[in-house]
Amino acid sequence: MSLKTFRTPLAASAVLAAVLTGGPALAQEEAEPITGDPTAEPGLELRGRLDGERFDVWANLLGLTPHGSEETYTVYCIDIRTPLDTESPYAEGDWEESGVANLESVRWVLFNGFPNVGAEDLIEASGGEVNPDWSDDELAEVAYAGTQAAVWHFTDDWELLADNPVKGGNDGEDEAVLAVYEHLTEDTGRVPDPSEYIVDLEGEEDAGYEDGRFGPYTVRSNAGPVTLEAEGGRLEKANGDAVESLEDGEEFWIVLEEASSEITVTGTAAYDLPVGRVFLATTEASLSGDAANRVVSGESQKLILAEPREGEVPAEWRFALDAPTDRPSESGPAPQLPKTGTSLTVAFAAGLALLIGGLTAAVFAKRRSTTH
Repeated sequence: MSLKTFRTPLAASAVLAAVLTGGPALAQEEAEPITGDPTAEPGLELRGRLDGERFDVWANLLGLTPHGSEETYTVYCIDIRTPLDTESPYAEGDWEESGVANLESVRWVLFNGFPNVGAEDLIEASGGEVNPDWSDDELAEVAYAGTQAAVWHFTDDWELLADNPVKGGNDGEDEAVLAVYEHLTEDTGRVPDPSEYIVDLEGEEDAGYEDGRFGPYTVRSNAGPVTLEAEGGRLEKANGDAVESLEDGEEFWIVLEEASSEITVTGTAAYDLPVGRVFLATTEASLSGDAANRVVSGESQKLILAEPREGEVPAEWRFALDAPTDRPSESGPAPQLPKTGTSLTVAFAAGLALLIGGLTAAVFAKRRSTTH
């Protein structure tokens, strides 16, 4: 027997979940800016062109050590015309404030470049050759230089020369750096902003009851596979197999526990947060609690964080489901199946903190009107 359903919304409230910090956080609270000190290690000198003229530049290996942390994170320059002042502290800003172009392209380059892809793997994926005599540091220099060149291509419209791109390059450095650069600047894709990630559910309006189960329900996720769990019943695929994880567009059915009429389904999509956090040079005064503007760009090049951090997109749906009772055919059609459903689905707010700050997920309760 297959029956149309109708619903009466359950009461639900909006929820705020702090994912990285392990505790609650309010979306309206303004997080303290991440501050830190830049570092620079020797790298390769690259030959290129800027504004139609020769412009050679050092691709030194840059890092940022957050205040209060001992870990140094890989960062890249997004401001080729300005030298780096390693004595100047840095604070997190935003892309609009930096005035730099092509954030989505830069984010894709960093997500697919070094160190998110290992140095040797990146060079080989680019079609370049790894010199077996290179040390780990030399490998890193080559992969970093190719990635930095690609970043500058999008932020500053700088072009790496195809002929001897590494000044004084030898032992295959020229070919490998150029291969990485071309790999990261050709057919550049798009990495979504975390604020675009969502996990949701479709099919509540059309789900029916047949062979002892309710459904189908369709998972929607642009944040990757969704791990599903249920309290008050179990979830099945079309063939009856238990559901553990589903991709976007895949379906599941609900089987209630005996004598139960309610079930809570939770879903979690785990992913790596896209790179793209911008850091601007500051003055000590701009970091004080009395400063009107807590982030003030100084005369030192702008930096962008290269490393992603893991995050989760949680979601929860609650249903009250009543299976219809069989009736003799002469009594007419079986009664409609009452069903209530509340979908708590998640969308991330902008300004996520990857280093020390919290990651706040805003969970919005959807309430639908009764239909028949």
